[in-house]
Amino acid sequence: MLPKGSFATLANGFQFHYHDGGQGDVVLFLHGSGTGASGFTNFKKNIDFFQRNGFRTIVPDLPGYGFSDKPEDEIYTMSFFNNLLLELLDHLNITNCSVVGNSLGGALAMGLSLEQPKRFSKLILMAPGGLEDFNAYQEMPGIKKLLGDFLGGEMNQEKIEGLLKLFPYDPSFVTKDIIEDRMEILPLMNQQVLASMDIPNLSEKLKNNQTPVLAFWGSNDLFIPASGINKILDLYTNSQVVTFSNCGHWVMIEKTKEFNQYSLNFLKN
Repeated sequence: MLPKGSFATLANGFQFHYHDGGQGDVVLFLHGSGTGASGFTNFKKNIDFFQRNGFRTIVPDLPGYGFSDKPEDEIYTMSFFNNLLLELLDHLNITNCSVVGNSLGGALAMGLSLEQPKRFSKLILMAPGGLEDFNAYQEMPGIKKLLGDFLGGEMNQEKIEGLLKLFPYDPSFVTKDIIEDRMEILPLMNQQVLASMDIPNLSEKLKNNQTPVLAFWGSNDLFIPASGINKILDLYTNSQVVTFSNCGHWVMIEKTKEFNQYSLNFLKN
Protein backbone atom coordinates (compact mmCIF):
# COMPACT_ATOMS: atom_id res chain seq x y z
CA MET A 1 0.00 0.00 0.00
CA LEU A 2 1.27 3.45 -0.91
CA PRO A 3 1.68 5.71 2.12
CA LYS A 4 -0.83 8.52 2.43
CA GLY A 5 0.45 12.00 3.16
CA SER A 6 -1.56 15.18 3.67
CA PHE A 7 -4.50 16.64 1.75
CA ALA A 8 -5.00 20.32 0.98
CA THR A 9 -8.29 21.71 -0.36
CA LEU A 10 -7.67 24.88 -2.34
CA ALA A 11 -10.02 27.86 -2.55
CA ASN A 12 -11.44 26.59 -5.86
CA GLY A 13 -12.24 23.22 -4.28
CA PHE A 14 -9.39 21.26 -5.89
CA GLN A 15 -7.86 18.75 -3.49
CA PHE A 16 -4.12 18.00 -3.58
CA HIS A 17 -2.49 15.00 -2.00
CA TYR A 18 1.13 15.61 -1.01
CA HIS A 19 3.94 14.44 1.25
CA ASP A 20 5.59 17.08 3.45
CA GLY A 21 8.63 16.26 5.57
CA GLY A 22 11.95 17.53 6.87
CA GLN A 23 13.10 20.99 7.88
CA GLY A 24 15.09 23.67 6.11
CA ASP A 25 15.03 25.20 2.65
CA VAL A 26 12.12 23.85 0.62
CA VAL A 27 12.50 21.52 -2.37
CA LEU A 28 9.38 20.89 -4.46
CA PHE A 29 9.36 17.52 -6.28
CA LEU A 30 7.26 17.27 -9.47
CA HIS A 31 6.81 13.79 -10.90
CA GLY A 32 6.50 12.64 -14.49
CA SER A 33 3.50 11.43 -16.44
CA GLY A 34 2.39 7.86 -17.06
CA THR A 35 -0.13 5.29 -15.95
CA GLY A 36 -0.26 4.97 -12.18
CA ALA A 37 2.28 7.76 -11.64
CA SER A 38 2.47 9.68 -8.37
CA GLY A 39 4.93 11.77 -6.42
CA PHE A 40 5.91 8.98 -4.05
CA THR A 41 6.41 6.35 -6.78
CA ASN A 42 8.79 8.70 -8.63
CA PHE A 43 10.84 9.93 -5.68
CA LYS A 44 10.68 7.43 -2.83
CA LYS A 45 14.42 6.72 -3.22
CA ASN A 46 15.32 10.40 -2.91
CA ILE A 47 13.05 12.11 -0.39
CA ASP A 48 14.71 10.80 2.79
CA PHE A 49 18.18 11.74 1.52
CA PHE A 50 17.13 15.36 0.97
CA GLN A 51 15.47 15.50 4.39
CA ARG A 52 18.52 14.03 6.15
CA ASN A 53 20.67 16.70 4.52
CA GLY A 54 18.71 19.68 5.75
CA PHE A 55 15.82 20.22 3.35
CA ARG A 56 12.05 20.27 3.66
CA THR A 57 10.53 18.25 0.84
CA ILE A 58 7.09 18.86 -0.69
CA VAL A 59 6.05 15.99 -2.97
CA PRO A 60 2.58 16.48 -4.48
CA ASP A 61 0.64 14.18 -6.72
CA LEU A 62 0.03 16.32 -9.79
CA PRO A 63 -3.56 17.01 -10.87
CA GLY A 64 -4.87 13.91 -12.62
CA TYR A 65 -2.44 11.61 -10.81
CA GLY A 66 -1.96 9.76 -7.55
CA PHE A 67 -4.46 10.61 -4.83
CA SER A 68 -5.00 14.20 -6.02
CA ASP A 69 -8.22 15.21 -7.77
CA LYS A 70 -8.66 14.23 -11.42
CA PRO A 71 -11.13 16.57 -13.12
CA GLU A 72 -12.69 15.06 -16.23
CA ASP A 73 -13.82 18.38 -17.70
CA GLU A 74 -10.46 20.21 -17.78
CA ILE A 75 -7.80 20.55 -20.45
CA TYR A 76 -4.51 19.65 -18.77
CA THR A 77 -2.43 22.57 -19.99
CA MET A 78 0.75 23.84 -18.36
CA SER A 79 -1.27 26.76 -16.98
CA PHE A 80 -3.81 24.38 -15.44
CA PHE A 81 -1.09 22.37 -13.67
CA ASN A 82 1.00 25.33 -12.58
CA ASN A 83 -1.79 27.61 -11.40
CA LEU A 84 -2.85 24.85 -9.03
CA LEU A 85 0.74 24.23 -7.90
CA LEU A 86 1.16 27.94 -7.15
CA GLU A 87 -2.04 27.86 -5.13
CA LEU A 88 -0.74 24.85 -3.20
CA LEU A 89 2.49 26.71 -2.36
CA ASP A 90 0.44 29.72 -1.26
CA HIS A 91 -1.68 27.42 0.90
CA LEU A 92 1.52 26.11 2.54
CA ASN A 93 2.99 29.65 2.89
CA ILE A 94 6.02 28.74 0.77
CA THR A 95 7.47 31.85 -0.83
CA ASN A 96 10.76 30.38 -2.12
CA CYS A 97 11.92 26.92 -3.12
CA SER A 98 14.01 24.89 -5.51
CA VAL A 99 12.26 22.45 -7.83
CA VAL A 100 13.11 18.89 -8.82
CA GLY A 101 11.19 17.88 -11.94
CA ASN A 102 11.16 14.67 -13.94
CA SER A 103 9.81 14.61 -17.53
CA LEU A 104 6.39 16.33 -17.32
CA GLY A 105 7.44 17.64 -13.92
CA GLY A 106 10.58 19.09 -15.48
CA ALA A 107 8.53 21.01 -18.03
CA LEU A 108 6.28 22.33 -15.27
CA ALA A 109 9.34 23.36 -13.24
CA MET A 110 10.68 25.42 -16.14
CA GLY A 111 7.25 26.99 -16.62
CA LEU A 112 6.95 27.89 -12.94
CA SER A 113 10.37 29.52 -13.00
CA LEU A 114 9.44 31.55 -16.06
CA GLU A 115 6.27 32.76 -14.38
CA GLN A 116 7.77 33.60 -10.97
CA PRO A 117 11.58 33.56 -11.28
CA LYS A 118 12.24 35.02 -7.83
CA ARG A 119 10.16 32.31 -6.15
CA PHE A 120 12.00 29.35 -7.70
CA SER A 121 15.70 29.68 -6.98
CA LYS A 122 17.18 26.55 -8.58
CA LEU A 123 15.94 23.81 -10.93
CA ILE A 124 16.97 20.16 -11.00
CA LEU A 125 15.59 18.59 -14.16
CA MET A 126 15.56 14.96 -15.31
CA ALA A 127 14.94 14.67 -19.06
CA PRO A 128 12.35 17.45 -18.97
CA GLY A 129 9.62 17.88 -21.52
CA GLY A 130 8.71 21.31 -22.83
CA LEU A 131 11.78 21.74 -25.04
CA GLU A 132 10.39 20.39 -28.33
CA ASP A 133 7.15 20.54 -30.25
CA PHE A 134 4.70 17.79 -29.35
CA ASN A 135 5.26 15.80 -32.55
CA ALA A 136 8.91 15.22 -31.54
CA TYR A 137 7.73 13.51 -28.36
CA GLN A 138 5.10 11.50 -30.24
CA GLU A 139 7.89 9.88 -32.26
CA MET A 140 9.62 8.49 -29.16
CA PRO A 141 8.93 4.75 -28.69
CA GLY A 142 8.07 5.09 -25.01
CA ILE A 143 5.53 7.86 -25.65
CA LYS A 144 3.98 5.89 -28.51
CA LYS A 145 3.41 2.90 -26.26
CA LEU A 146 2.21 5.00 -23.33
CA LEU A 147 -0.43 6.79 -25.36
CA GLY A 148 -1.34 3.73 -27.40
CA ASP A 149 -1.86 1.50 -24.38
CA PHE A 150 -3.61 3.96 -22.07
CA LEU A 151 -5.86 5.56 -24.65
CA GLY A 152 -6.37 2.43 -26.73
CA GLY A 153 -8.28 0.28 -24.27
CA GLU A 154 -8.45 -1.11 -20.78
CA MET A 155 -5.14 -1.31 -18.93
CA ASN A 156 -4.13 -4.41 -17.02
CA GLN A 157 -1.10 -5.57 -15.05
CA GLU A 158 0.54 -7.17 -18.10
CA LYS A 159 0.30 -3.91 -20.07
CA ILE A 160 1.53 -1.86 -17.11
CA GLU A 161 4.52 -4.13 -16.61
CA GLY A 162 5.42 -4.02 -20.32
CA LEU A 163 5.18 -0.23 -20.39
CA LEU A 164 7.13 0.28 -17.17
CA LYS A 165 10.01 -1.83 -18.48
CA LEU A 166 10.60 0.80 -21.18
CA PHE A 167 11.40 3.47 -18.60
CA PRO A 168 14.73 2.15 -17.25
CA TYR A 169 17.61 0.85 -19.34
CA ASP A 170 17.72 -2.32 -17.20
CA PRO A 171 14.17 -3.73 -16.89
CA SER A 172 15.08 -5.40 -13.59
CA PHE A 173 14.54 -1.98 -11.97
CA VAL A 174 10.83 -2.62 -12.50
CA THR A 175 10.31 -4.54 -9.27
CA LYS A 176 7.18 -6.16 -7.92
CA ASP A 177 6.78 -3.21 -5.53
CA ILE A 178 6.89 -0.67 -8.36
CA ILE A 179 4.26 -2.61 -10.32
CA GLU A 180 2.02 -2.90 -7.25
CA ASP A 181 2.37 0.83 -6.53
CA ARG A 182 1.29 1.68 -10.08
CA MET A 183 -1.57 -0.81 -10.03
CA GLU A 184 -2.89 0.81 -6.85
CA ILE A 185 -3.14 4.21 -8.57
CA LEU A 186 -4.29 3.00 -12.00
CA PRO A 187 -7.99 2.44 -11.12
CA LEU A 188 -8.19 6.03 -9.83
CA MET A 189 -7.08 7.57 -13.15
CA ASN A 190 -9.14 8.66 -16.11
CA GLN A 191 -8.07 9.20 -19.71
CA GLN A 192 -8.53 12.97 -19.64
CA VAL A 193 -5.11 13.84 -18.27
CA LEU A 194 -3.22 12.09 -21.07
CA ALA A 195 -5.78 12.65 -23.81
CA SER A 196 -5.90 16.43 -23.31
CA MET A 197 -2.37 17.21 -22.04
CA ASP A 198 -0.99 20.31 -23.75
CA ILE A 199 2.57 21.28 -22.78
CA PRO A 200 4.09 24.01 -24.98
CA ASN A 201 7.61 24.24 -26.38
CA LEU A 202 9.23 26.75 -24.02
CA SER A 203 12.45 27.19 -25.99
CA GLU A 204 11.77 30.70 -27.26
CA LYS A 205 10.81 31.96 -23.81
CA LEU A 206 13.87 30.39 -22.18
CA LYS A 207 16.56 32.18 -24.21
CA ASN A 208 19.31 33.58 -21.96
CA ASN A 209 17.51 32.42 -18.83
CA GLN A 210 19.63 32.95 -15.71
CA THR A 211 18.02 30.46 -13.33
CA PRO A 212 20.67 27.96 -12.15
CA VAL A 213 19.91 24.54 -13.62
CA LEU A 214 21.29 21.06 -13.02
CA ALA A 215 19.90 18.56 -15.54
CA PHE A 216 20.25 14.79 -15.87
CA TRP A 217 19.83 12.57 -18.91
CA GLY A 218 20.08 8.85 -19.52
CA SER A 219 21.65 7.98 -22.88
CA ASN A 220 19.04 5.25 -23.41
CA ASP A 221 15.96 7.37 -22.70
CA LEU A 222 13.03 6.17 -24.85
CA PHE A 223 10.65 8.97 -23.84
CA ILE A 224 12.40 12.34 -24.19
CA PRO A 225 14.74 13.09 -27.14
CA ALA A 226 18.38 13.79 -26.28
CA SER A 227 18.22 17.04 -28.28
CA GLY A 228 17.09 18.56 -25.00
CA ILE A 229 20.62 18.26 -23.60
CA ASN A 230 22.05 20.95 -25.87
CA LYS A 231 18.91 23.04 -25.52
CA ILE A 232 19.38 23.20 -21.75
CA LEU A 233 23.01 24.24 -22.19
CA ASP A 234 22.20 26.80 -24.88
CA LEU A 235 19.11 28.37 -23.28
CA TYR A 236 20.20 28.57 -19.63
CA THR A 237 23.25 30.74 -19.02
CA ASN A 238 24.03 28.95 -15.72
CA SER A 239 23.45 25.27 -16.48
CA GLN A 240 25.14 21.90 -16.34
CA VAL A 241 23.96 18.53 -17.68
CA VAL A 242 25.02 15.18 -16.26
CA THR A 243 24.55 12.26 -18.64
CA PHE A 244 24.71 8.56 -17.82
CA SER A 245 25.35 5.64 -20.15
CA ASN A 246 23.25 2.49 -19.68
CA CYS A 247 20.47 4.61 -18.18
CA GLY A 248 16.93 5.32 -19.30
CA HIS A 249 14.23 7.77 -18.24
CA TRP A 250 14.39 7.15 -14.48
CA VAL A 251 17.73 8.69 -13.51
CA MET A 252 16.58 9.24 -9.91
CA ILE A 253 15.81 5.51 -9.63
CA GLU A 254 18.48 3.99 -11.87
CA LYS A 255 21.32 6.21 -10.59
CA THR A 256 19.96 7.05 -7.13
CA LYS A 257 23.26 7.59 -5.33
CA GLU A 258 24.74 9.77 -8.07
CA PHE A 259 21.52 11.76 -8.55
CA ASN A 260 21.18 12.44 -4.84
CA GLN A 261 24.81 13.53 -4.38
CA TYR A 262 25.00 15.74 -7.47
CA SER A 263 21.73 17.37 -6.44
CA LEU A 264 22.90 17.97 -2.88
CA ASN A 265 26.13 19.61 -4.07
CA PHE A 266 24.16 21.81 -6.47
CA LEU A 267 21.67 22.95 -3.81
CA LYS A 268 24.30 23.54 -1.14
CA ASN A 269 26.69 25.56 -3.33
